[in-house]
Amino acid sequence: MTAPDLLIRGARVHTMDPTRPSATAVAVRAGTVVAVGDDREVGALAGRRTEVVDGTGLTVTPGLVDSHQHPVLALSQGRGVDLTHIEDLDDLRRALRAHCADLPPDAWVIGFGAEYTAFRPGTPHRDHIDAAVGGRPAMISMIDAHNALMSSEGLRRAGITGPIEFADHSEIDVDDDGLPTGYLRETLAVFTGQEAVPPMDVEECARGLRRVLGGQNAVGLTGLHVLDLAPGTLETLELLSERDELTSRVLLAPWALPGRVDDTLEIVRDLRGRSGRLLRTGAVKFLLDGTIDGGAAWLHHPDCLGEGNRPIWRDPERYRGAVGAVAALGLPSFTHAIGDRAVTYALDTYARVGAPARGRHRIEHAELILDQDVPRFAELDVVASMQPTHMDWTLPDHSDNWSGRVGDARCARAWRYGDVVAAGGRVALGSDWPIAAFDPRPVMAGARLRRPAGRDGREPVGPEQALTAGQALAGYTSWAAYGTGEESVAGVVREGARADLTVFAGDPLTTAPDDLPELPVAMTVVDGRVVYRQG
Repeated sequence: MTAPDLLIRGARVHTMDPTRPSATAVAVRAGTVVAVGDDREVGALAGRRTEVVDGTGLTVTPGLVDSHQHPVLALSQGRGVDLTHIEDLDDLRRALRAHCADLPPDAWVIGFGAEYTAFRPGTPHRDHIDAAVGGRPAMISMIDAHNALMSSEGLRRAGITGPIEFADHSEIDVDDDGLPTGYLRETLAVFTGQEAVPPMDVEECARGLRRVLGGQNAVGLTGLHVLDLAPGTLETLELLSERDELTSRVLLAPWALPGRVDDTLEIVRDLRGRSGRLLRTGAVKFLLDGTIDGGAAWLHHPDCLGEGNRPIWRDPERYRGAVGAVAALGLPSFTHAIGDRAVTYALDTYARVGAPARGRHRIEHAELILDQDVPRFAELDVVASMQPTHMDWTLPDHSDNWSGRVGDARCARAWRYGDVVAAGGRVALGSDWPIAAFDPRPVMAGARLRRPAGRDGREPVGPEQALTAGQALAGYTSWAAYGTGEESVAGVVREGARADLTVFAGDPLTTAPDDLPELPVAMTVVDGRVVYRQG
């Protein structure tokens, strides 16, 4: 055998391979794991040019993969002011005024992460922010990124003067006189407003994404699934791929929005033949409903404010037809379905369409699931793609906006990843960055704690739904790979598998979950290359 490029010995290796769950050494050559075993047998393979790493005190796992991100969208939003955790309108206005202090009078004000509670008891309105932004054009994304608030000048520049008929149930909110309030409900309405905001240059975006990927490598991420086709996303990813500057393996799942499905499918057909070393198009993303916080999740019964009684699609049968068209291309569908009726409808659709040629259908978020739908994930071989740190906004006393809309009875059926796993299903974990931070360590900790790590004084929400340490790790490794049909070559440390590895300075399976966010990452390896090394 040709000598390996990299060899780690004397370590604890969690292979996630049931046929050999543990080892002490692993060797890598040309982007592939070529040996896994004990120090003696694997160590004997080292050659003069092999980099040999002393793994004393280190733990090697398959490379961690975030199954749900929007990185270029995050970069665009990141140009502005962070409004997360601001729950008082006066405080929000102060944050906007401080941000505007150094801006030119005609500059766009971009904000992200605005909390619904800051606008209680009413609905966000341009009057809430016009004075704070000094008459400037402003685009403020809400915490769920499905809704946004524009200032009066922003509306004028976007040409929004009244209601607009969209291909789905997105809406321009208007007052009794038919004038826009500035509140944009759901994706197509938000896109209409965003078209007036100056976009980021692709080169600027590429520089920003390189920095972000480096930051993600530093916390152990070796891969991410990008579930959108936001402006600049494709161009930025392809530019970095062409330059061989991607430091994470990227699976792209372009979204197919109502009224734009044919265009997306044409793009997907083209992209399938243009994969790079670390970039491929492997699924299509659909949105079946909106968010609970925004009143647009599709529920079997309306929420406590009388909303949530319809899908995003005006005719959900068109969604079913689109999923069938994607399956005909041999690809799975990843469906955003938050409300319990949306989950039911997505599962029914997957049952009708059947399994794709490669990969598995997924349901993204699945925040509410009926009892009878829990076992169907395993029965239909559908993966639940869930984001435990989204629960950080859900309070045990149900005083938060999400719980207030859902109501006490339905809160007992929330965030049921424990039940899905107990019924034989698989749960791929992720962050939904920029909705939540991309660091996988607090996400795995949250999956085990059912509350934010480090907040041991806060009661957990539904502690019976907690994952074990091994299940949380599987959510970022073997189950993430299973959801994309790559379980034979990814999510596992095994001879012939991809050499994507995360190396911790400690053991994520024995570290207390409250301490897990501080567990150092010693090294990150992608396709056999060391892309991060602890200094």
